[in-house]
Amino acid sequence: MLAFVLSGGANRGPIEVGALQSLVAHNIMPDFVVGTSAGALNGAYFCAYPDEAGLERLARIWVNTRREDVFPGSKLTWFLRALFGADGLVSNQPLMNTIKRNLTKARPTFGDLKIPLYVTTADLVAAQLVVYGDDLEAPLLEPVTASAAFPLVIDPVLFDGRQLTDGGVVAYAGVEIAIQHGAKEIYVIDLSPVVPQSEPLHGIGPLGYQMLSTMLREQLLDDLGDALAPGLTLHHVNIPAFGDLSLFDFSKVRELIAAGKAALDAYLDAPKPNVIQRATVAQAAALQPPKGGQYMKWRRK
Repeated sequence: MLAFVLSGGANRGPIEVGALQSLVAHNIMPDFVVGTSAGALNGAYFCAYPDEAGLERLARIWVNTRREDVFPGSKLTWFLRALFGADGLVSNQPLMNTIKRNLTKARPTFGDLKIPLYVTTADLVAAQLVVYGDDLEAPLLEPVTASAAFPLVIDPVLFDGRQLTDGGVVAYAGVEIAIQHGAKEIYVIDLSPVVPQSEPLHGIGPLGYQMLSTMLREQLLDDLGDALAPGLTLHHVNIPAFGDLSLFDFSKVRELIAAGKAALDAYLDAPKPNVIQRATVAQAAALQPPKGGQYMKWRRK
């Protein structure tokens, strides 16, 4: 069985759209998909429309997404929510509404998808990984929203008797889930940015982000190591382009998609199975297309 594993990546998620376009163009199709965070968003739409036309529509959805569709309000309203004890800087309802507008029908289930999808979430109360997709009658909307609810920024989702948040907290890329569900060949689309730095960091924000990135990378490397077991074929494609993009910046969607497609095209031209990639700062910069590079023909509505 062949699986696609789509990692988290927040607003850099369009990179995965370009990667999927490349895979489909090379006639590589999965038996199932595992999605985390942005990967859950992309995975849900791809599994509903697993063809080039569906990916074109998914690309347009990203192109037409505004910051306000996911992170409404201002720094003042975010500060006030934090001050008065809210669970996140913004409600999860705008994200849920944005997802709902683009689903296949009003209340789709996992069983409505053309390709099986497994979505990772983190249950904050039980402090454990929760995977949705085995129960085909389970609704799609809430688990996908929860998986993409960026921690401390978007409110967790109360669903199924659980308090669910971003799956990236417990599984940045669901490699182990793919193995558990029988995958023998796995394409891991890994959007983790470059972690090593050239000089010491200063400030609570940069230090906190670096600590989180280091923790997630080490977790991912451990999971990837499990996929190097005999009888498994791992294709690990790390695409760290635009790793310094602000979480609230949705202006680079076209460039992100182009970077994802270029990276997968390059990998498929010279595949290196069973090799774990560790991108450098220079390689990450090289993945970013030059300003003015052409790819997308769509305009924002």
